Amino acid sequence: MNHQLVLQFQGDDETTLEKVIELEDQLIEALDGSTSVEVDGHEPGDGVIHLILLAKNPAKVWEKIEPLIEEAAAEDLEINAVAYRSLEGEDFTVLWPADYEGEFEMI
Repeated sequence: MNHQLVLQFQGDDETTLEKVIELEDQLIEALDGSTSVEVDGHEPGDGVIHLILLAKNPAKVWEKIEPLIEEAAAEDLEINAVAYRSLEGEDFTVLWPADYEGEFEMI
């Protein structure tokens, strides 16, 4: 795995954290057996929660997990952005939303 794929969710309250952990468990199950991605955990930030995956090809992983994320979003889990960076790099590339403005940061 040479990239960090980060899903950033709005909110850092207990309810949001529980929903992110539930989604994390679903992703672990859905990606079980894959050698190109692993779920690395979640991390609360300043008003957000990050769900972090390690991946060889973050764009392909995003295509695969996007339906699960959309389903979670339909259940009141608000996603801000999805971005990735090289494990050696600092700058993120935003995959979603396409019209994301500004610089993605893990806060």
